[in-house]
Amino acid sequence: MSCIGTAGHVDHGKSTLVKVLTGIDPDRLAEEKERGMTIDLGFAWLTLPSGREVSIVDVPGHESFIKNMLAGVGGIDAALLVIAADEGVMPQTREHLAILDLLRVQRGIVVLTKVDLVDEEWLALVREEVVEQLNSTTLADAPILAVSTHTGQGIHTLLAELDNILSGEQGHSTSGRPRLPIDRVFSMSGFGTIVTGTLLDGTLKVGQEVEILPQEVKTRIRGLQTHRQQVEIAEPGSRVAINLANIARSGIERGNVVALPGQLRSTLLFDARISLLADARWPLLHNAHIDLYAGAQEIPARVRLLDRDELQPGQSAWAQMRLSRPAVLVCRDRFILRIPSPSATIGGGEVINVHPRYHRRFQLAVLDTLERLAQGSEEELVLATLDRRSTKSATAKNTKTATKGIHPLQGYELVDIAEMCNLAENVTLQVLETLLLERRVRKVGTLWFAQHIWDRLVEEALRLVREQHQHYPLRSGLSKEEWRTRLNLSPKVAAEVFVALQTEGLLEMVTHIRSSSGGLIRLPDFTPKFSAVQQAQVDQLLQAFYLNPYMPPARAEAEAIVGSEVLAALIEQGRIVKLTEGILLLRETYEEALAKIVTYLEEHDKITAAQARDLLGATRKYVLPLLEHMDALRITRRLGDERVLATTTFHT
Repeated sequence: MSCIGTAGHVDHGKSTLVKVLTGIDPDRLAEEKERGMTIDLGFAWLTLPSGREVSIVDVPGHESFIKNMLAGVGGIDAALLVIAADEGVMPQTREHLAILDLLRVQRGIVVLTKVDLVDEEWLALVREEVVEQLNSTTLADAPILAVSTHTGQGIHTLLAELDNILSGEQGHSTSGRPRLPIDRVFSMSGFGTIVTGTLLDGTLKVGQEVEILPQEVKTRIRGLQTHRQQVEIAEPGSRVAINLANIARSGIERGNVVALPGQLRSTLLFDARISLLADARWPLLHNAHIDLYAGAQEIPARVRLLDRDELQPGQSAWAQMRLSRPAVLVCRDRFILRIPSPSATIGGGEVINVHPRYHRRFQLAVLDTLERLAQGSEEELVLATLDRRSTKSATAKNTKTATKGIHPLQGYELVDIAEMCNLAENVTLQVLETLLLERRVRKVGTLWFAQHIWDRLVEEALRLVREQHQHYPLRSGLSKEEWRTRLNLSPKVAAEVFVALQTEGLLEMVTHIRSSSGGLIRLPDFTPKFSAVQQAQVDQLLQAFYLNPYMPPARAEAEAIVGSEVLAALIEQGRIVKLTEGILLLRETYEEALAKIVTYLEEHDKITAAQARDLLGATRKYVLPLLEHMDALRITRRLGDERVLATTTFHT
């Protein structure tokens, strides 16, 4: 299905033309009928001679209502640029034509209305003027037809020409991520809240759960209508009315977007290629404040020029748009830029990156990446997406933040790659699988990496462990949690990365060491070894522990013999057990003590600190920390001055 939008100066006959073509009066407001002037968007539909059904969005032509006009033309497939033959090209004719050009509307017809009021000579002059205005715009080759809604002249020719310009349509491309920019919200008794808009990028079905963005409010589709007919499935390109369940009209406004849950996210910052109109009165300065119009959204924004300090009329530039409130956009969306005072359209642009980081200006690497994103093939687009750089700023998917942070060495889920490239998921997967065969990308679990990004991540992951071995040669490895944190990876991603490196034989777990921080990891060929001098000191210390096992040297004494680093290695290796910061036991003594106390409890049900002291032949200095340690391990449980078994079984 196709959607046609009108455009043109006020009182040039747009609404009258729509009524003649469709039999539907698009002016629905009482004020519009009283004033004889379109104020807000109007809607109609018709069936062309070929049987093709099309929707029509009628827009206001007065400069005071340009915002309403912009809310209606974002999703149109073709335009009817209406010009009254008795007046010719007027100010809003030029502005509406500029808007259609900035939005890259490729198909359209110029309709010269009121031809019954002029002679042929005057009509020829108007045609020449129109041709001059169309030059260098996307509608340069648009047919120019003369009609009279009063006499019916040219109406049949216009209908045939509409059929002709829409006949080459290959169907709407779909990313499988339907979105409906809301251009009207109202309530109906017995139905509740209803929203309308032009459906883009996919289909919607009755009963589906949907999400209102940027509010992230979930609701359900109770009913769908196209051209006042109930439908079970709404197709892309069609005008759709959605009856939403359990949501108040006050919670929705024009500019919001209906989408499937989790498929789209709002943003406060996006990268774009912008252009300034050749007849703009002033250059656009870096950090200028403007009003941005995208879909049905109107948002104040600030323009950060990335490759210059000011943009001259007729020129283009790379920019970051900083929005005053969240917007819902996808890659390749077109938008319009206006200045609020004096109110005027000054330019527009194309969304290149919906969720970027904050760029420094005049960075060649940034500009090169943007160029590749804008101009590349599907393969280049996917690779450029995987190669993005970002600081850790905002967040994970489906959070209520406006920008998604991307770690420099991060991988991406398929759904995120498809979203950033604005490609269908099946197309994105085909591209990735081709790149995988060419060894230009790497898949790790559910994540995809550019191959060189993966190579850098592997290099960094191994470097951290290697440096741990170099700096602490007596330690068995690096804490896996510290490794993850220093790589700045989420637990899920870190786990998948480690499994991949373990499978390739590049890293391994230290299995004989117990750790409270997720275990230790090491290089496969690493074994901690004491030097000859250190080994002699270790032997001396262990001998001291053997000579008096239940009243061994305190930590300070032990460090005086072997040093803090060697002692830490012995504790890490499990040869010495730390009960407290100052109290240590030999591993064999520790396990023997636990076994003796458990056996005693199994026979006597309870034990006091004094009884444990006598049982082990130790002092309270060692027995109390040992009993508290057993409490912490839930081997025992304290009841007043006594301990009882906390569990029925115990394993050392």
